[in-house]
Amino acid sequence: MARNMTTVQNSSTIRFGSAKFEVGETEETLVDLGAMRGIAFEESWDERQIMSDNAGVISAGISNHTATISGDLMEINLDNLHILRGGIDKLVDVPADQTAGTKAAKKLLSGGVSTFKPRVVKITNYNDKGEAFSITIFKANSASGLNITFPEADGEDPAMTPIEMTGTLDTSKAVGEQLFEIYDEQGIVPTV
Repeated sequence: MARNMTTVQNSSTIRFGSAKFEVGETEETLVDLGAMRGIAFEESWDERQIMSDNAGVISAGISNHTATISGDLMEINLDNLHILRGGIDKLVDVPADQTAGTKAAKKLLSGGVSTFKPRVVKITNYNDKGEAFSITIFKANSASGLNITFPEADGEDPAMTPIEMTGTLDTSKAVGEQLFEIYDEQGIVPTV
């Protein structure tokens, strides 16, 4: 026989559905990356303890505090990849050439630039009332290179590339507010 150990405390804090994944140079210039799978947020740190020989732990804290937003990108859009990858690439428009019979195209060129320009990255989940639950990392960089995997010829899934944006402390912000923000309109219990 199953026995409940508790009851639901606030059903509006149970999240359903996926999220919109956005990235940009600033919060005001965020671009929606479109269709994705497996969108996830993860925070991590190294635990730091100062031990004494005779009184146990004197203090405990953390170092190397980071946060990551990741997922599998289904829409492999070169404009969006260029923004996402923080300036390590060059994006070139290739005009159509009627004489050669070629269409207009884009090229993403990479190699030789080794310094990222940080990006803001944000994921937002909306409930059926249109209320937002979002997580924003203020200073993030691509944590890995492109890996575009093409499925078998008769496969149902499209080609995808995993993306991972890892955030570090934005020291231009106040202490305690430097890594990420979680914003929640869904879990608020009305007071009236």
